[in-house]
This record gives sequence, C-alpha cells and structure tokens, in this order.
Amino acid sequence: MPRLIQIENIKTFSSNTFRVIISLHLLFFVLVLLSISRVEVSLGEFSVSRLYQFPDVWEFFPWIASWFNILLAVLIIVLTCNEFRYNTFRQQVMNGLHEGHLLLGKIYIILVIAVYALLLVVVSGVVSGSLQAGPQSSLMDLSGFQHVGIYLLQTVAYMSMALLFAVLLRNNGLAIIIFILYLFPGEVILRNVIFPSVESYFPAKLISDLTPLPSMFTSSLAPLQGSGFQMGTTVQEGLTVAQSTGFAALYVVVFLGITYWVLRKRSI
Repeated sequence: MPRLIQIENIKTFSSNTFRVIISLHLLFFVLVLLSISRVEVSLGEFSVSRLYQFPDVWEFFPWIASWFNILLAVLIIVLTCNEFRYNTFRQQVMNGLHEGHLLLGKIYIILVIAVYALLLVVVSGVVSGSLQAGPQSSLMDLSGFQHVGIYLLQTVAYMSMALLFAVLLRNNGLAIIIFILYLFPGEVILRNVIFPSVESYFPAKLISDLTPLPSMFTSSLAPLQGSGFQMGTTVQEGLTVAQSTGFAALYVVVFLGITYWVLRKRSI
C-alpha cells in the first residue's frame, strides 16, 4: 500500500492538470464567497452578513462549495483517462499490480481531493465566522457542522461517479461531455419524464440535494410565496437526511463496484 500511495502521489501531484484545476477550484470558491459578502440584502430575519457568521456558515459554505464539485469530478476524469492514454495502468499491471490496486489508487486520490475540499470549507468557515463574530455570539458555534460532513460525502460521490464514466469511456473529452450531459439534461429527462415516481432516488439528484439551499433562505423567503413569488424546492422530498446520506453512500459503493468489474473485464 505505501508503494501504491507513492506512485499515485507522483502521478497526481506532478500533473499540470491537477495543479490548474485545483487552483481554479480554490480561486472560484474564494471569489464567489468574497463577491456575495459584498452584497447588501436584508429581508426580515435574513441578511447576507449572517451567512458568514456562526452557525449559519456551516450550512452556507458547503452549499457554495457544492457548486464547484463538477470541477473535482472533471479532474478525476482527466487523471483516470490519462492512465489509459499514457498506458500507465498497463505498466503498473506489468510491474505486478492488479486491477484492485489500480482502483485503490484512484480511491486514495478521491479521498485526498475530498479532504482538501473539506479543509477548504472548514478553514474558510472558521476564518469567516471568527471575523464576523459579534460580542454576544459564540466564537466557535458548531451547530449545523454536520452539513460539512455531508458535503464530504457529496464530493466523494460525485468523484466516484466521474471515475466510473472515465473507466467506461477512457477518453478525456468524450467522458467529460457524456458525464456533463448525463447530469443535464440526461438524468433530468429520465427522472421527470420517464421515471417520475422514483425521481428522488436518481443518483445525480440525490447527491446534489445533499447540500440544499440553506434554511435561512427558505425560511426567510417562504412568506413571499403567498404573494406570487415562486421559490424552487431543493430539499429532498420524502427522504430524511439519514436516508439521503445512506443512499448516497450506497451509490458510492455501487459506482466503485462497477468500476472494479469493468477494470477486471476489459483489457487495460
């Protein structure tokens, strides 16, 4: 295992693609947070400044970070497809590794990237919440911190799905295009037109809904619905948080299981 980790570290962290996409992910996340913080909106109990304070920061920051999970998924697709493009998977097998080792290596990279995304949310949340803490607020209110853990599961799920697309298609451009087209409009058509009765259980919807619109938005804007304002529903209907996270974890296992099966059945 240490040898496998060393190999993955060399292949991944020396990749210009890895550096560029991670840099873009970090840059976009910070820029969006800074941009929203400059907006001055106050509606009833809602104000933008509260989103940057404890404990609302633990719900708001994971929601913002979830916007950029597509970048992390694309990164996994590129890194994995490059393994086939440059025959590094084949070389590793020739050097004594088997398909299980190849999958474990990619799971390790998925976890490393997911932990990076988690730390980004936590560190930025701590900094923002501490700077915005008022004289009567707690310096470190962890109420709602479970949203951060759920965000971690969401990033792993997205990247596991992307890994499956990469192993199936083995071409950077094709895999990225098909993956994005599946997310929209592919699955949207499937769940709304063909299988509306099980809409909530489709993988992309279930995974994306793990980080719904922060409750401060929904509670503040709900009274406006009666005056003709329509607010989209982002919370899973019919599924509890425990059920949603359980199904998401199950999807991760399914994605990785199919990926392993494909690696075993198809020539590397």
